Amino acid sequence: MPGRDFKAYVRPDVSTFYQVDEPGSISPASPAFNGQAGKFVNLTPARLGLYWDPGRGGRGVYSGTVNGFESTGTATFPGHKFFFGKTDNPADALCSFVVKAGTSVYYCDPYGEEVAPPASGFTKEARDVYERHLDNIKFAEEYKSFTGGVEWLGMYPRDPPRHKIYSADYFGQEHQVITTETHFTAMPPWEELPRIVPKARAGDEEIPLHKYRSSNTTLDVTLKAVSCAPRIFEMNNFISTTEADHILMLANRTHELHRSSTGDSAGRHSDHGSTRTSLNTWVKREESPIIDTIYRRVADVLQIDEALLRRRSPEEHPELRTQSSIAEQLQMVHYDPGQEYTAHHDFGYNRMSDPHQPSRSINVLLYLNDVEEGGETSFPRWLNAETSSPLNVKPEKGKAVLFYMLLPDGNSDDLTQHAALPVIKGEKWMSNLW
Repeated sequence: MPGRDFKAYVRPDVSTFYQVDEPGSISPASPAFNGQAGKFVNLTPARLGLYWDPGRGGRGVYSGTVNGFESTGTATFPGHKFFFGKTDNPADALCSFVVKAGTSVYYCDPYGEEVAPPASGFTKEARDVYERHLDNIKFAEEYKSFTGGVEWLGMYPRDPPRHKIYSADYFGQEHQVITTETHFTAMPPWEELPRIVPKARAGDEEIPLHKYRSSNTTLDVTLKAVSCAPRIFEMNNFISTTEADHILMLANRTHELHRSSTGDSAGRHSDHGSTRTSLNTWVKREESPIIDTIYRRVADVLQIDEALLRRRSPEEHPELRTQSSIAEQLQMVHYDPGQEYTAHHDFGYNRMSDPHQPSRSINVLLYLNDVEEGGETSFPRWLNAETSSPLNVKPEKGKAVLFYMLLPDGNSDDLTQHAALPVIKGEKWMSNLW
C-alpha cells in the first residue's frame, strides 16, 4: 500500500474465477443475503456493555462486555441499531450506532482527537493506546480505498498468516495431498482404543493399529475449490466410514451433549437463543488413536507440523510463545429436524493490545452422516457471477470442508459468514476443528 509497509490483498476480478480471457468481462452477482460483520470498538478507558436495540425501548439486548480500548463483534444487518452503555446502567447510552451497508466497524469515541491524557480518566498509557487506534482508523480508510471497499477488521500492523493458504484461482481448481495417515477400514475392539499422549513419530515408526487400516501405505486427498472468495474446498472421503462411526461412538458413549451456545469475541458464552439450536460436545485428540490419526491427517493437508495441534515439549517450536495446541478441541455438533445455526462468523475480535492478534484462521468441517434432507452448510455471500443464491454444501458422510477465515494479508474475511441450514428430514452429525 502506498506509504505503508503492508502488502494488502486485493480480491481478483470475478471473471478470473471462470478462466475467461477478458478480465472485467463478467460482473459479480449481488447476493440476496445482505448480512455483514459488525465490529464495535470502545475508545474509552471504561468497561462498557454493547447492546442491540430492537426498537422496543427499554434496556436493549446484551451482546457483549468490552473493556477499555477493546472491541467485540457480531453478525448483523443494515438498519440494526446498537449502543454502548455502562454495565451497571445499560439504559444510559454513551454511543449509538445504526449499521450501514458496507460499513462494518463502529467506534465509540466521545472525546475526539483533542483529548488530553488527564481528561476522563486517561493516563499517559491510555493516551498512547488511543492514538494507536486513531492510526488504525486512518489505515482502515486507506485499506478500504486500496482494496476496492473491503473493510479492515483487525488492528494495524498485523502479520499475515503463517500457515499455507491454498490457491483458489478458479472454480474447480484442485490440489493433491499425499498422507501416510491412512483410513481405518475396520473398527478395533474398544480395549485397543485407549487414551493416548500424542507425540512425534520417528520416520520409520509403524503407524498404530495398522491391521485395522487400509492396505495402502498412503492416502491421496483431493482438495477441490468450490468457492474462490471466500476460499472454500471440499475433500470427499476425507474420513472413512469407520472413523466417522468412531467419532459418533465417542460422542454417544463417553460424552454428554449440551445445548450449543454462541459467544462474544472474548470467548464469553452468551445465553441460549434462536440463533443456534443444536447440541454439542468436545472431543480431545488424546481420546483415542483414531482421533489422533484424524488430527495428523488434517495437519498433513494443512501442511503444518502435527506438533502444532497438541501439547508440545519445550524443544518443539521454541519460537512460539506457548506449548499449547494452536487448535481447539474437536467440536461435535448434532442437529435434529428444525435445528439450525443462523449466519455467523467463526473468527473473533481479539484483544487489540495483543501484538500477535491471535484469531481462528482455518475451519475444517467433518460430516459424520448422510442427512436425508436439509442441513447444508450455507455460504450466502460467496462471490460469483451466476446466482444471488447461497453456496450450499451438502453434508455427506466422510466429506470434509476447509475454508480460510483470514485473507492472505491477515485481515478477517467477512465473506466467510456461513450458516447451518435447518435439518428438514433425518438428523445431522458433524465435527469441526478450528
